[in-house]
Amino acid sequence: MKGYRDEPTDSTPMISLEVAEPATDRHDWYPPQGQLQVPLAVRTLGQGPPTVLLHGLLGSNRYWGGAFDRLADNGLLLTPDLLGFGASPRPVSGYGPEEHGKALINSLRTLNVSGKVLLVGHSLGAMLAIWMAGRYPDLVRGVVAFAPPIYRDPQHARKQIAQLGWRERLFGSGENWAAQVACQNLCQARPALAVRLYSMIRPDLPYPLVEDSIQHSWASYSETLRRLILAAEGANWLASAGSPVLLVVGTADKYLDLEFLRSLADQHPHVHLDVWAGQGHDLPLSQPERCLSAIESWGDPALSGGDETL
Repeated sequence: MKGYRDEPTDSTPMISLEVAEPATDRHDWYPPQGQLQVPLAVRTLGQGPPTVLLHGLLGSNRYWGGAFDRLADNGLLLTPDLLGFGASPRPVSGYGPEEHGKALINSLRTLNVSGKVLLVGHSLGAMLAIWMAGRYPDLVRGVVAFAPPIYRDPQHARKQIAQLGWRERLFGSGENWAAQVACQNLCQARPALAVRLYSMIRPDLPYPLVEDSIQHSWASYSETLRRLILAAEGANWLASAGSPVLLVVGTADKYLDLEFLRSLADQHPHVHLDVWAGQGHDLPLSQPERCLSAIESWGDPALSGGDETL
C-alpha cells in the first residue's frame, strides 16, 4: 500500500526490559546542551535552518537528550518546554492547540527565528506539530511525528487509553476527581514524594525526566490531554497539513491505532508512515540514532521553499 513501509515483524527489538541496568544506560540518554530562553522555556543551540523538538505529555525539553544536540551541527535547534510544562508559564486555563501554538510562535518570534521550521514531535508534541502544519503552512517546512496518538473519534480515544491499565484509567480522561486530587496533593504540594513515586511507576525513565514529569498543573495536564489528544481531531489536522508529514510508529506501541494510521497514510499523498517492528511508544529514548536519521533525512532545507520570517 502507498505511503508507508513496514519492516519484517520478526525483527528483534534493540532494548530488553529484562536487563536491570540504570535507566540512563538503558536508553543511552544524557543531558542536552544549549541555552534556555523565555517566554516559553526554549533551549537553543547552533545556527542556520531551524528545527524545533516538541516533547510529549508530562515531558520537558530534556526529553530530547544530548544525542539530539547533533541536529545543531547544521542548523538552529530549538527545544521548548510546552506551555504549562517544565519551566514554562502555567496559565490558569487555556491549553488547546491554539494557545499552545501561539505560545510557541511568539517564543520563536522573540528569538528572531527566521525561515521555515522543521517541527519534530513525540506523542502530544507530534499532535501539536501536525496541527501547526495546517494552521501555519507558510512557516512549517515539514513534520516528523513520533508515536502520534491519532484516534478515530473521542470514544475510541478513551477506550484505547483506558485498556492500557489502572494508571491510564485513572489519569487518562483528564476529568477524574481522584486524579485531580492526586495531582494537586503530590505534583504541586509534595513534589519530592511525587518524584519518588513516579520513579517506581516508570523505572524505565532516566531520573531527570522523572523529575521534570511533575512540573505541571492539573489544568495544564488535563486540558492539554482533553483538547489535543482525547478530542480526536488529529485525522482532520493531518488532512489539512500544508507540508510533508512523516509518521513514525512502533508495532509494540499500545497507545496507537496502527491500522487507522495506515488508512490515513493511504488517503493523503503528503503523509508517509514508517513502521518500526518491535518498538514501543518512547522511540526518541529507545532509538535515538534511528530517530535522528529519520529527522535528518526528512529535514532537508531544500524543502523550505522560502525565507519567511516567523
